[in-house]
Amino acid sequence: MACPPADFHLEQFLPYLVHRVGSNLAEGFDEGFAAAGLSLQEWRALSILYEYGPQTMGDIARRTSINASTMTRLVGQMEKRQLVKRERPVANQRTVFVRILADGRRKVEFLIPRVLEYEEALTGCFSGAELQMLKALLVKFFHSLTDDDLTDNGLMDQGSRKVGPRQEDLIAS
Repeated sequence: MACPPADFHLEQFLPYLVHRVGSNLAEGFDEGFAAAGLSLQEWRALSILYEYGPQTMGDIARRTSINASTMTRLVGQMEKRQLVKRERPVANQRTVFVRILADGRRKVEFLIPRVLEYEEALTGCFSGAELQMLKALLVKFFHSLTDDDLTDNGLMDQGSRKVGPRQEDLIAS
């Protein structure tokens, strides 16, 4: 029977640590999402639309790390519940953008103070500087694992929050 290398310890293995933290974080706010009538994935998609304006489903999928087929299904479900609407730009009828509707916006606005409170409770063990560093390192780590640097591919202009087309340039699909 082979012995593991002496320098390997599962509880110090980065993928294991990230998985454990992620699992606990995702499960810890289920009641908050339920109170808003949303799933975690719906919250993520609506948050992107709330913050950045209309987006393509591909852009929402990349920003939320939700696969494209799941995103298509998710947007369809949210559209039936009148949380979002699919629209086509007047100038390019082949592209479909998703726009958040008033009820979706209300749900996000209901959850924002609650998720911020949840984050504050979770991160009380860190100083402000440690938390800022942790977030910066996680962003750097994520970008090192993907080729999806949102600041370089035109999805997000640094210093600008408006990304999608203007409302007047969209027509309902």
